[in-house]
Amino acid sequence: MKKYLAIIPAILFVVSCAGKPGPKYSSLVQEPSAAEESEVQDTPDTVAFEAFSPVFLTDEISKRELNYALLPSKPEFHFDDIVQTRYVYDVIPLVEEDRYEYYVRRFTKDIPNVFQNWLNRSNKYLYIVKDILRREGVPDELAYLPFTESGFNATAISRAGASGMWQFMKGTGKIYNLDDNFWVDERRDFEKATTAAARHLRDLYEDLGDWHLALAAYNAGMGKIIRAIRMYESRDFYTLARYSYLKRETKDYVPKYLALRHIFCNYQEYGFETPVETPLIFDRVTVDRQVNLYVIAKLAGTSYDVLKDLNPELKTPVTPPSGSYSIRVPYGTGESLSVQMAKMSQDELLMYKIYYAKKGESLDNIARKYNVSLSNLKTSNGLRHAKLYMNTPIFIPVQKHFDPSVDREFAKSLKPYNPKVHVVKRGENLSVIARKYGLRLNEVVAMNKGIKPSKIRPGQNIIVSVDYKRSDKRYVAQTNTYKKYNTTAAAAKQKRHVVRSGESLWAIAQKYGTTVNAIKKTNKLSGSQILPGKVLIITD
Repeated sequence: MKKYLAIIPAILFVVSCAGKPGPKYSSLVQEPSAAEESEVQDTPDTVAFEAFSPVFLTDEISKRELNYALLPSKPEFHFDDIVQTRYVYDVIPLVEEDRYEYYVRRFTKDIPNVFQNWLNRSNKYLYIVKDILRREGVPDELAYLPFTESGFNATAISRAGASGMWQFMKGTGKIYNLDDNFWVDERRDFEKATTAAARHLRDLYEDLGDWHLALAAYNAGMGKIIRAIRMYESRDFYTLARYSYLKRETKDYVPKYLALRHIFCNYQEYGFETPVETPLIFDRVTVDRQVNLYVIAKLAGTSYDVLKDLNPELKTPVTPPSGSYSIRVPYGTGESLSVQMAKMSQDELLMYKIYYAKKGESLDNIARKYNVSLSNLKTSNGLRHAKLYMNTPIFIPVQKHFDPSVDREFAKSLKPYNPKVHVVKRGENLSVIARKYGLRLNEVVAMNKGIKPSKIRPGQNIIVSVDYKRSDKRYVAQTNTYKKYNTTAAAAKQKRHVVRSGESLWAIAQKYGTTVNAIKKTNKLSGSQILPGKVLIITD
């Protein structure tokens, strides 16, 4: 913690570097073909990292007919270069070509409100990110890559399942020891994920010998870039980008990053305002048993939302069950919290007992087993059905420490899986049921594993959730919508947009500087298809 406080003056310098002078995040981190896991460990006061063993994708490279002269084994980058030229872009060269200029115009002229929101949010994390990158020995200008990935949104999640500020896919995250389970998604941990991203980028650079290529591989995957190098016999990213093999997203990835980096370091001359968010500073408290974040918030005199902001990796309001866990708490509260929590029982700290239920199990049986009412059990877990449709922990309220107001908020935070269910009527078959809900037969079969289409019976429950492919939605982080930056702090206004032929929700979102999810939520749209003539409400 003292180390982070010592860095704060440096942050003020970073923010003041603006002396000169929209897209959505969709870039995904693809899995390299072979890698070794590195380890990340938490300690009570800070995050300590073990020595790192580089990951080399030699197996994949050796399988390909490749001119090895194109892949130097000893890159020319040295950490000392960063110190000498920290704010002069000669580590990752700034290339000013057409797509770079497009993205500069895009974020400064077309959707400046989006970049201002990102700029505000980045100030919370930049000093932490830069500190980790320097420790890992990679250029600290990589600290601006999250602008391209997520707009510095620690809980961002893409349609393909990439998660966190650095948008790790689950497989790649696992390679770099980022766990994802019912309790935590460490891809959303801004410290652990930054460490993993630094190591992943360093691995890519050590294999490719060029930072532009390493960045492209971060987006498209190592294999894709290796194949492009082999095809066109060039190790220059901009040469590869002239051909059709790489996707447009990958071709734009490097110039978009360079443009956002340039805008950040010259934001005042582009008319942006000083970030309003303040850098995150915090204490750490190590717990060796599961604790309820609502209880910790009460003891610390803060709110659950503050704790969630400090610990975005937690999927539930409860810390993980195995071993000890280091939780971030508001600065200045750590010592007092440790003393108070040491005096409290497990039931006081958790307020619930946890039962690990199996798919198909009935809440009635669990309620009788723990002598609680079925109604209270469903309320505490935010469940609408008495039958469980997935394996899940069930939280049993401890009556002695039960708090109805906390219980309501606790249940909302769980985001339980509550699929839409159809009760089979006489004469119905799966094809009839599928058509009724606008689904294909194979979709209904996919969301009802174990059910034989020819053997359904009246009274049987059939899951018919339209969003069945997101059946793990209870684990999906809520993303922040980009509200239009308002220098006068006036109340938000609504606009009406009449859909024209050929328009998509994405195009409309870009026009108004918002997101597709925000438009869908405001207009209560379940899908992304819209018809010409429909009136949409756009909230600033």
